[in-house]
Amino acid sequence: MNTLPRLEHHVGHTRLIVDDEPFLSIGGELHNSSSSDRNYMAPLWEKIAASNANSVIATVAWDQVEPAEGTFDFSIVDGLLEDARSAGLRLVIIWFGAFKNASSTYAPLWVRSNTARFPRADRGAEHMQTPFSYKGSTPRPTLSVFSNDLFEADKAAYCRFMDHLAEFDTQHTVIMVQVENEVGLLGAGRDRSARALAAWNSPVPEALRKALANDEDAFDPSLVDVLRPIITSDASWEAHFGDGNPAADEAFMACAFAGYVGGLAAAGKEILGLPAYANAWIGPQPGQELPGNYPSGGPTARMLPVWQAVAPSLDFLAPDIYVLNSADIMEQYASQDNPLFIPEARFRAGDAFLAAGRFGGFGYHVFGLEDARPGNQYSEACRAIVSLTRDIVDAQRDGRIFGFALEQDDDGVETGLGGITVSIRNAAKLYTAMLLDAGVVLPPPPELPGETEGPAHGHTPGDNRPFGLVIQLSPLEFLVVGQGALFDFHQADAALEVDSVRELRLTPNGWQEGRFLNGDERLQVLQRDRISASRIRLLDISQD
Repeated sequence: MNTLPRLEHHVGHTRLIVDDEPFLSIGGELHNSSSSDRNYMAPLWEKIAASNANSVIATVAWDQVEPAEGTFDFSIVDGLLEDARSAGLRLVIIWFGAFKNASSTYAPLWVRSNTARFPRADRGAEHMQTPFSYKGSTPRPTLSVFSNDLFEADKAAYCRFMDHLAEFDTQHTVIMVQVENEVGLLGAGRDRSARALAAWNSPVPEALRKALANDEDAFDPSLVDVLRPIITSDASWEAHFGDGNPAADEAFMACAFAGYVGGLAAAGKEILGLPAYANAWIGPQPGQELPGNYPSGGPTARMLPVWQAVAPSLDFLAPDIYVLNSADIMEQYASQDNPLFIPEARFRAGDAFLAAGRFGGFGYHVFGLEDARPGNQYSEACRAIVSLTRDIVDAQRDGRIFGFALEQDDDGVETGLGGITVSIRNAAKLYTAMLLDAGVVLPPPPELPGETEGPAHGHTPGDNRPFGLVIQLSPLEFLVVGQGALFDFHQADAALEVDSVRELRLTPNGWQEGRFLNGDERLQVLQRDRISASRIRLLDISQD
């Protein structure tokens, strides 16, 4: 029988192991409601399998599996397992429990209707304006994370779900679990319900105090400036901070949500030890500057050490990335203590290469995978990355890999691999400049075809940036994969030349050697309009 999927930690490197082999989880997340109906999904599995994804993130909703307290129905889970296996896909399951996008719409009716047993969060008299709302909209329920009754009910359901997986998923179709979804509080910096106020008037958790005392440098400096007094005093949040301190409010809520989500993860792992994580609605960001504009208390970049201190049972914390400055977000989350996994993102093929190549990521997923246009650019990115799993994972471990995604105005970027400086250049920009010197003006490139079908995503053109990754195979040999880039190599005290460039073609039987690229084709080592690959060998003539 196959062993349980797991994370293996090496020095500065984490890899996901599935069926005792390294696994790069590359694919997408389904829309929130898709997996709630097996018949709805039935015609989509074949399409998803043809997209070259190897993993799908799907939801399991508390209200669907426990419609009455203590009465469980896991038929929707069984259908997911069977259909994913038939399609040759692995699953990452999101437990839509008490909290989804900072509200509680997936909690069962028997929970939401009993406000005495399961109280609501109290945002105070003046609510902040929140995203995805409008004047006159019907309020969404938001349960209080400080309710122990809610925690116990959610935990009981989650544990029954994990027990069901342990019994019926012996093939380990499910490789990881996301506990809740984009938790936090919208509309206020902190909850002011009776139980929340009792916690606010209680001592700051010892786990946070110890973490700050032992490794102050792990915390954002602005947060340290606020929280430093807790190191030497076990007074309450109220005694330390009083009212009106947004950073303290956010840290307070982070302790509460981390304790809640981490508690579920710990209980589930006692039943089935799958990797478990929590995801983040990132913040602050433009238009969402204060906690409460974005979910206060979620695992945002500034709150990572708070979550890590309070919820050690979570294997990592993951950002959902819909902003353009994706590299900045990846850098905030990728560390030796927090390996990078991206559960939700836009259809942007270059970011998948960036995540795996520069930040050691072991997972990248676009949102709404079932809407993908057949044969789109992202599917080609999935195909290329998955086919190189062993090469990528080993190169991540050894520091022999670099991922890039150049914005259109960027000339290029440099990196060092094995003592060699690799200059990655924007081929289109360079080629245009060279032709302009000869009096030839090229028209701007056309927009790439859309990545999706249907109206759900809006306008989603392909990624026209130069992007890809470079892997050093040996001291003088490099593999390059991606599009629209040129490469130059330099080394101190050496005289390097390009000896050969061999085109590689991805076939059903793996990578096959193609043309020897020379002459004019050396200006298109990676094709401008499609994902391609080449193996570059260098010659050091200083050794002659």
